[in-house]
Amino acid sequence: MNKLTDPILSRVQTKKIPSNSFVRSWTLGSSQAKIAARYFSYSVRKHFVEDEKRKDLFSHFQLQSALQLLGTMGYLRGAIMKIGQFLGNLPQILPHELVEIFESLQFEAPPMHYAFIREMFLDELGQEPEEVFATFEKNAFAAASLGQVHRATLHNGQEVAVKIQYPNIAETIEADMRTLGLLLQTMRFKKDFNYMVNHVQDARSVFLSEVDYLAEAAFMEKNRRLFKGSRIVVPRLYPEFTTKRILTMEYLPGQHLQSFLATDPPLSRRNHFAELISYSLVHSWFCLRTIYADLHPGNFVLMQDGRLGFIDFGCYRQFDEERWKFQVDSELAMFREDRDSLNYYLTKLAMHKTPADLDPEWVDLFLRQIHWVIAPVLAAGPFDFAKTEYVKQGADLLIESLVKGHVRTDPFYNWSNRALLGHRSLMYRLRCKFDYSSLYLTEMKHFS
Repeated sequence: MNKLTDPILSRVQTKKIPSNSFVRSWTLGSSQAKIAARYFSYSVRKHFVEDEKRKDLFSHFQLQSALQLLGTMGYLRGAIMKIGQFLGNLPQILPHELVEIFESLQFEAPPMHYAFIREMFLDELGQEPEEVFATFEKNAFAAASLGQVHRATLHNGQEVAVKIQYPNIAETIEADMRTLGLLLQTMRFKKDFNYMVNHVQDARSVFLSEVDYLAEAAFMEKNRRLFKGSRIVVPRLYPEFTTKRILTMEYLPGQHLQSFLATDPPLSRRNHFAELISYSLVHSWFCLRTIYADLHPGNFVLMQDGRLGFIDFGCYRQFDEERWKFQVDSELAMFREDRDSLNYYLTKLAMHKTPADLDPEWVDLFLRQIHWVIAPVLAAGPFDFAKTEYVKQGADLLIESLVKGHVRTDPFYNWSNRALLGHRSLMYRLRCKFDYSSLYLTEMKHFS
């Protein structure tokens, strides 16, 4: 895979991220045009070859398109790259080769050139990295949509990970959201236009909050206190070397999921880390009343001693009292299959006045999605997250949901959907089978 991606990634790492709306739109449009041209070429050629060769041609088209998108997203970063990270969370739907390419954007995106990093240090801390730390590795060991991470050593010998934000990343998010807002204007006469705008504004708000590393540091500290004494390790923060755009934390040694799975670990080991990942999500959900919305392989470190490093806290949403009560009461109605109560909660979720206003097609799809989501909770004993029937049903529901595109809902719950999708994707990758029901219901009973 590196032979395919390295030339593309090395081309983009020396380029400054464009923050101008026109340049970003032009770059994205050019990339789409190249993919369309490749599809046209495939469409013509497929009529003149045998079936087997036709499959090869289509695989080649998919791979080349994914590499094209990888280069574009790696250059544009920000909100655009988050789309690629989302695609990397769909191993149940996309071909394995494509998922591997998009997955690389979750922690192996092209790093910025060191000159940009040095500039950021001078702006934020007033010193060169080599002056702030006893040692500082110029090559990043991880990079994602908003920033990259370097290893360093404090003057007291402590190893740390230094997360440094890409220059102008907030401006790129604003530019992408402005462009999306302009595109939405073409649909301004549709009945759900205002709901679409709400979803975009909510996404803009969350993405911009992610670029405030001081807010992330505060949430990381909250989680550090929450998981203290457990098998979940949240890195220690070093506030004296942390600013709004630089975050310095304890370095946690270990493997990312991809490297761990490459060792062909036994089921017991896969179940162990699957339970810890699930516990990190569910415990934070019930204790802090928080949705941790960025569940992907790049944000966890699987440590040799069996502990799980939980290392990124930028993307989250906090329930207020009203939403929390709604969440708990509606979950209870789901488990009891209380249809009258469910209709009441669906009416509120879809912002209607009475159940009679509900769209029957949306209700049907939503209830099927709910049944899929709570299946592991309702199971008696260990649940097989990689079971073919369960995986296929989830993939079909996701595709149906994307195609139908119902938008008349509170955008807050987009983030819980994203968290659930990320969790199921991680469980599928681990091919785990454990008693998720016991874990979930224990947390729900104690803390809701």
